[in-house]
Amino acid sequence: MERMWRIRAEIEVEPGDLDLDDGYTKGFMNVVTWASTDQLARGKLTAYLATLNWKLLGVEESFPMDPIYAASDSEVNELVDMARGNPNAIVLGTMHSYLEK
Repeated sequence: MERMWRIRAEIEVEPGDLDLDDGYTKGFMNVVTWASTDQLARGKLTAYLATLNWKLLGVEESFPMDPIYAASDSEVNELVDMARGNPNAIVLGTMHSYLEK
């Protein structure tokens, strides 16, 4: 059975994507998608990021959630609202980038 998953992912984007400053190609973002397991949710995200020439570097946390769940984070609530009712959804949140030293 497919469930909604919340993933906090570390990703790498192509230089120049997302109007980030030079050198800022890595960061964290919240993602909401549907899958039956954590592994499938990560695989779905990895495949989607590859279509953008982006890479999944790691996952800080990943857990199934109730689609009527109210998070303390308003952005996560927006992501849930966008994904609700669409089992094909992969909804990306704001990228919080960092400069790699």
